[in-house]
Amino acid sequence: MEEKTRYYKFPVGKVIIRRTGDKIEKKGKSGVWENAMNLAWRFCSGDGNLIEISEKEAQEK
Repeated sequence: MEEKTRYYKFPVGKVIIRRTGDKIEKKGKSGVWENAMNLAWRFCSGDGNLIEISEKEAQEK
């Protein structure tokens, strides 16, 4: 079964993040997805400051 990719953004700023299973990436300034495992704690800590968005919204940013 293929893992679903989910997209997120911070409430402030323009950083877009996507997660597929354990793989976490952020959208770089050039529009290319880059490894962002340093943000993994956001998903594990439960601090809840990420907002889930649609894939369409992520592509538009």
